[in-house]
Amino acid sequence: MNSLKSILFLLLATFLFGLASCNLLSGDKDVIAAKVYDFVLTEEALVQSIPSGLTPEDSVRVRTEYIQQWIREHVLLHQAIENDLQLPEEVQSIEKQVEDYRNSLIIYQYTKKLVEQKLDTNVSEDEVEKYYRSHANDFVLKDDIIKILYLKLEKNARNIGIARSLLRDYKASNYIKLEAIAEDRASNFFLDTSSWILFEDILKEIPLEIYNRSLYLQNNKYVEVEDSIYIYMLRVNAYRVQDGLSPLSFESERIRDLIVNGRKMLMIEQMKESIYKEAIENNKIKIFEK
Repeated sequence: MNSLKSILFLLLATFLFGLASCNLLSGDKDVIAAKVYDFVLTEEALVQSIPSGLTPEDSVRVRTEYIQQWIREHVLLHQAIENDLQLPEEVQSIEKQVEDYRNSLIIYQYTKKLVEQKLDTNVSEDEVEKYYRSHANDFVLKDDIIKILYLKLEKNARNIGIARSLLRDYKASNYIKLEAIAEDRASNFFLDTSSWILFEDILKEIPLEIYNRSLYLQNNKYVEVEDSIYIYMLRVNAYRVQDGLSPLSFESERIRDLIVNGRKMLMIEQMKESIYKEAIENNKIKIFEK
């Protein structure tokens, strides 16, 4: 019985929400494609429900299937209205829900369009840094992060000794040579000296057994391990441990998103207030006492 109630509820919601497509007979001057009791399906609504670009054969088939589905739903809908004594209250409830949803959807689409047209999404470096300094408590690291140079080479690859030397005694002038070896010989590599990455991510790549990550990072600037196929070479150029302050460069993109989202919320609130004040000034709001 509860299942039947759910089906009837969904049918009623579909009917009420699509009232423009499935009008009651009274007052409808459009050409009628199908009729079930006092419900009608107009040609206009039917055409709008059929995808464009179909072949003539497919168009006929889809039209027939749609009409049959519509008829079956509305036969059951009529029966539900005729026989369920509790339905009038339920219908009122559904109408209220549909109206609330429709109003919310219209407001959402309007504000979304307004934001797309007018929101300034440009955020300067000064704004990012100012936000970072004034919200430092929001940028506490939840994980260890590192800046690294990393090469994964097959054990029989050429230039392993050169790569090892370049990483152990790394200087900026070594970068071009390392990059050439990486692109020519490495199975995988990471040579972005400016980017912070999660230590957890590199541990998924390298077969390391670590019991205390903070101590390990403090005591190991260059790490080299191997398995049966590969040699993994890792140089840690910088690190920040969990619960410390996250560096600005690691948080800059998130800060930009936060700033833009803040602007968005402010714009929407200001728009709502402006529209409200305009309605008051134009005497468009009236409250009637009981």
